[in-house]
Amino acid sequence: MPEEDLKFSTAEVNLVLHATEDGNKVLQSIHDVLSVPLERFSVSPSEGHYKNKILLLKAILSSQEAGELARRIMSLLNSSDREHLSSSLPEYSDEKGNLYLRLDKQRIVQGKVSLSEADAIRIRFRPVKRYRPSGNLESYRGLLSSTE
Repeated sequence: MPEEDLKFSTAEVNLVLHATEDGNKVLQSIHDVLSVPLERFSVSPSEGHYKNKILLLKAILSSQEAGELARRIMSLLNSSDREHLSSSLPEYSDEKGNLYLRLDKQRIVQGKVSLSEADAIRIRFRPVKRYRPSGNLESYRGLLSSTE
Protein backbone atom coordinates (compact mmCIF):
# COMPACT_ATOMS: atom_id res chain seq x y z
CA MET A 1 0.00 0.00 0.00
CA PRO A 2 1.73 3.20 -1.08
CA GLU A 3 2.35 5.92 1.46
CA GLU A 4 -0.01 8.34 -0.34
CA ASP A 5 -2.88 5.95 0.44
CA LEU A 6 -2.22 6.43 4.12
CA LYS A 7 -4.91 8.76 5.40
CA PHE A 8 -5.82 9.59 8.95
CA SER A 9 -9.31 10.60 10.00
CA THR A 10 -7.92 12.62 12.92
CA ALA A 11 -4.94 13.04 15.17
CA GLU A 12 -5.23 13.80 18.86
CA VAL A 13 -2.35 15.55 20.63
CA ASN A 14 -2.29 15.28 24.43
CA LEU A 15 0.16 16.59 26.98
CA VAL A 16 0.44 17.46 30.64
CA LEU A 17 1.79 20.85 31.69
CA HIS A 18 3.21 21.01 35.18
CA ALA A 19 3.07 24.16 37.29
CA THR A 20 6.86 24.45 37.00
CA GLU A 21 6.73 24.62 33.20
CA ASP A 22 6.25 27.69 31.05
CA GLY A 23 3.06 26.69 29.25
CA ASN A 24 3.35 29.39 26.60
CA LYS A 25 6.90 28.33 25.77
CA VAL A 26 5.91 24.64 25.51
CA LEU A 27 2.88 25.40 23.31
CA GLN A 28 4.84 27.78 21.11
CA SER A 29 7.50 25.09 20.66
CA ILE A 30 4.86 22.52 19.68
CA HIS A 31 3.52 25.03 17.17
CA ASP A 32 6.98 25.94 15.82
CA VAL A 33 8.34 22.38 15.58
CA LEU A 34 5.22 20.35 14.76
CA SER A 35 2.98 23.07 13.20
CA VAL A 36 0.07 22.26 15.51
CA PRO A 37 -2.23 25.31 15.55
CA LEU A 38 -2.23 26.89 19.03
CA GLU A 39 -5.95 27.62 18.93
CA ARG A 40 -6.71 23.89 18.67
CA PHE A 41 -5.61 23.22 22.24
CA SER A 42 -8.25 22.94 24.92
CA VAL A 43 -7.06 23.19 28.53
CA SER A 44 -8.44 21.31 31.53
CA PRO A 45 -7.06 22.06 34.99
CA SER A 46 -6.38 18.94 37.02
CA GLU A 47 -4.39 17.61 39.94
CA GLY A 48 -1.25 15.53 39.77
CA HIS A 49 -0.32 12.46 41.79
CA TYR A 50 0.93 14.55 44.69
CA LYS A 51 -1.96 17.06 44.59
CA ASN A 52 0.13 19.43 42.49
CA LYS A 53 -1.69 21.56 39.94
CA ILE A 54 -1.36 20.41 36.34
CA LEU A 55 -3.00 21.34 33.07
CA LEU A 56 -4.20 18.73 30.60
CA LEU A 57 -3.95 19.97 27.03
CA LYS A 58 -5.61 18.37 24.06
CA ALA A 59 -5.76 19.27 20.39
CA ILE A 60 -7.81 17.47 17.72
CA LEU A 61 -6.47 17.80 14.20
CA SER A 62 -8.34 17.32 10.94
CA SER A 63 -7.56 14.55 8.49
CA GLN A 64 -5.28 16.72 6.35
CA GLU A 65 -3.49 18.19 9.39
CA ALA A 66 -3.02 14.69 10.83
CA GLY A 67 -1.33 13.50 7.64
CA GLU A 68 0.92 16.56 7.57
CA LEU A 69 1.81 16.08 11.25
CA ALA A 70 2.67 12.39 10.72
CA ARG A 71 4.93 13.20 7.76
CA ARG A 72 6.54 16.08 9.66
CA ILE A 73 7.29 13.93 12.72
CA MET A 74 8.73 11.11 10.60
CA SER A 75 10.96 13.53 8.69
CA LEU A 76 12.23 15.11 11.94
CA LEU A 77 12.95 11.88 13.82
CA ASN A 78 16.57 10.78 13.76
CA SER A 79 17.44 7.54 11.98
CA SER A 80 17.74 5.46 15.17
CA ASP A 81 14.26 6.56 16.36
CA ARG A 82 12.84 5.79 12.90
CA GLU A 83 14.54 2.40 12.90
CA HIS A 84 13.22 1.62 16.39
CA LEU A 85 9.71 2.67 15.39
CA SER A 86 9.82 0.63 12.20
CA SER A 87 11.10 -2.51 13.95
CA SER A 88 8.57 -2.29 16.78
CA LEU A 89 5.50 -0.84 15.05
CA PRO A 90 3.08 -3.36 16.63
CA GLU A 91 3.96 -1.83 20.04
CA TYR A 92 2.95 1.61 18.71
CA SER A 93 -0.42 0.61 17.29
CA ASP A 94 -3.58 -1.14 18.42
CA GLU A 95 -6.06 -3.60 16.93
CA LYS A 96 -7.97 -0.74 15.27
CA GLY A 97 -4.87 0.45 13.45
CA ASN A 98 -4.41 3.59 15.56
CA LEU A 99 -0.81 4.76 15.66
CA TYR A 100 0.44 6.04 19.03
CA LEU A 101 3.56 8.20 19.27
CA ARG A 102 5.13 9.70 22.37
CA LEU A 103 7.47 12.60 21.74
CA ASP A 104 9.91 14.04 24.25
CA LYS A 105 8.40 17.33 25.44
CA GLN A 106 11.71 18.83 26.60
CA ARG A 107 13.40 18.03 23.27
CA ILE A 108 10.53 19.72 21.39
CA VAL A 109 11.19 22.86 23.47
CA GLN A 110 14.81 22.58 22.25
CA GLY A 111 13.52 22.37 18.67
CA LYS A 112 14.21 18.65 18.23
CA VAL A 113 11.91 15.64 17.81
CA SER A 114 12.59 12.32 19.50
CA LEU A 115 10.59 9.43 20.89
CA SER A 116 10.17 9.26 24.64
CA GLU A 117 8.13 7.42 27.25
CA ALA A 118 8.48 9.91 30.11
CA ASP A 119 6.97 13.42 30.20
CA ALA A 120 5.82 12.95 26.64
CA ILE A 121 3.54 14.64 24.16
CA ARG A 122 1.19 11.80 23.26
CA ILE A 123 -0.24 11.68 19.77
CA ARG A 124 -2.84 9.24 18.49
CA PHE A 125 -3.33 8.99 14.75
CA ARG A 126 -6.63 7.41 13.70
CA PRO A 127 -6.57 5.82 10.25
CA VAL A 128 -9.43 6.28 7.81
CA LYS A 129 -9.29 2.70 6.55
CA ARG A 130 -10.25 0.24 9.25
CA TYR A 131 -10.99 -2.91 7.30
CA ARG A 132 -7.41 -4.22 7.36
CA PRO A 133 -5.47 -2.94 10.35
CA SER A 134 -2.46 -5.11 9.47
CA GLY A 135 -2.17 -3.10 6.25
CA ASN A 136 -1.81 0.03 8.37
CA LEU A 137 1.47 -1.26 9.79
CA GLU A 138 2.84 -1.62 6.27
CA SER A 139 1.63 1.90 5.47
CA TYR A 140 3.32 3.25 8.59
CA ARG A 141 6.55 1.48 7.57
CA GLY A 142 6.20 3.11 4.15
CA LEU A 143 5.78 6.49 5.82
CA LEU A 144 8.94 5.90 7.86
CA SER A 145 11.04 4.85 4.88
CA SER A 146 9.74 7.59 2.58
CA THR A 147 11.14 10.31 4.85
CA GLU A 148 14.71 9.00 5.10
